[in-house]
Amino acid sequence: MMKYQVVILRQLKGFGQFVTESRDEANTYEFGDGDERPIIFGEKLKAVERRTIMRKVREVLEVNCWLTTHKKGGDGGISGLCMSCPACVLFGGTYAPKKGGGTGPKNVVQMRRAYYTGAFPFQGGGIRDVTFNAVDERTGQTGQALGTNQIIEPRDFIDVVTVEAENEQWAKLLVWGIEHSDRYGANTRIYGEIHNEVLGVVVDPRLRIAAIDLARLAPGADVKKNLEEKKLVLTTMPCADSEIAKLIEDLTKDEAVEDLARRKNSVDVSVEEYLQKTAVHLELTLPVEKKDGKEVAAWKKWKPGQRLAFLTDGKKSQYALARDIEKANFAEPEDVEEEATQ
Repeated sequence: MMKYQVVILRQLKGFGQFVTESRDEANTYEFGDGDERPIIFGEKLKAVERRTIMRKVREVLEVNCWLTTHKKGGDGGISGLCMSCPACVLFGGTYAPKKGGGTGPKNVVQMRRAYYTGAFPFQGGGIRDVTFNAVDERTGQTGQALGTNQIIEPRDFIDVVTVEAENEQWAKLLVWGIEHSDRYGANTRIYGEIHNEVLGVVVDPRLRIAAIDLARLAPGADVKKNLEEKKLVLTTMPCADSEIAKLIEDLTKDEAVEDLARRKNSVDVSVEEYLQKTAVHLELTLPVEKKDGKEVAAWKKWKPGQRLAFLTDGKKSQYALARDIEKANFAEPEDVEEEATQ
């Protein structure tokens, strides 16, 4: 499996607030004596770019896939993910129906293919405290200070995100998501405007570069030239807006998506209610048999593989079946969590 290392120049325009929830101070790393610089943790970046890609996937494929937690029951899993689309394969997740499974598998876990470490800044820029005040609505005058934000001044960060995949389409999907994301961190309505420039992609079976090493380059150093000197080739993998829909549709046929959809479908059809509703949706009649003069559901003895074969009839893809199961059993979540990017 190849590793696609996407090299990104993240340019903070204006001020940024990148903090850990348990404290209000900026996350920093000490590069040397007196050289303490702010960093952006990878999970902060991934959350934004995952949501960007998921929005596009929902638009193109019309899937019910949300990065949220259901507040009023439902069976979409612990994180609301459909676990059968390209976004779920790329970023991973878990799924377990709240009704519980039958004799088959109880849950499905997908490991991520996109690995984030963190964005590290070049030298320059600083951190400052900004006080915000209460304003009297009638007089327009400020009252006492409400608190202080620790914010990062405009500066450039370098980042490397790795995608492990068999083909470059997965890297292109991530590149599109990175290029279409622009607000990061806490208080994104006020701070955190970032312009992302993908410098290129290093394709190799091994990990060859790290953002923290690139951040140590001298101010004004050319990252591309530095990589060329190390005999590392930066490949361009653009994905235009006119191409992204087809790319997403093509990825639904990828073996990785089919495998994830099959595992998720196996969990769902082990729940008798889900199987029955899906059969009705597909206008299929579940078989019964006579026992002691009474009709009993023969299908209840089936293993997950037999149930899947019955629903697909050997013709339907696992991805298509996942959409049928979704339409038959799962409504769009009533309470979708606000798409904050903290």
